[in-house]
Amino acid sequence: MGVATMTFDVAMLATRQIDHYAAATQANWRAYCDRHGYEFTCWRDAVLDDMHLIWSKIELMRRHMREMTAEWLVVVDADTIVNKPERELADLVRAHPDKDFLISEDCSRRFGIPVPLSLRGVVSARTLRPGNCGFMMIRASDFGRRFLDEWLENGRGKYSHIADVHPREQWVLWLSLFRERRDRIAVLGPEVMRIGTNPLLDRMTSDWSDAFVLHDKRLPACKSLSVEDLPLAG
Repeated sequence: MGVATMTFDVAMLATRQIDHYAAATQANWRAYCDRHGYEFTCWRDAVLDDMHLIWSKIELMRRHMREMTAEWLVVVDADTIVNKPERELADLVRAHPDKDFLISEDCSRRFGIPVPLSLRGVVSARTLRPGNCGFMMIRASDFGRRFLDEWLENGRGKYSHIADVHPREQWVLWLSLFRERRDRIAVLGPEVMRIGTNPLLDRMTSDWSDAFVLHDKRLPACKSLSVEDLPLAG
């Protein structure tokens, strides 16, 4: 199938406890998917009893990939929104040919320069631009299925001692597959921007007006939110 006809499933893990803000972000993503003909799924419940909630996202990815017919699975956090709905997910694939796993960067952008959010990420991933699991795209393929299987196995096995230590699945990823499969991974840049960690500094040093997707850490603090409120003003 050609690039022009690539298909995508988009999924979000959002339990009912965070509906005060996630109902709006779900509506934002659902409207985007309806516009472009993508399938949107919201996972509402944890499915693993023996691991932190966030690991249910990895297990749900595993299950979804074994049933899906689309070419790519896109998984977004509940505090992300589409900022430029006219853009297509295929644009990100075209920008990173021959990659099977695309992930946002664990960085803020200051005057356009990526600034890592944590020393742990830099050391663990051995790069100034570690991946952030708030936005991920994985090709539905043998590689993708093995990647997700190994990720969960690492969290239960070799790296179980950190699987419940923040940032949990992300830390396990940095120490294992991010290093081992680096040639198949693309770290996205300002297409997906992390904002809201320091709103005052953001206003002075960041321009997210052209970002495709915003990962906005202010959203969970909103007591109530509607889709019309998105994106939040700077």
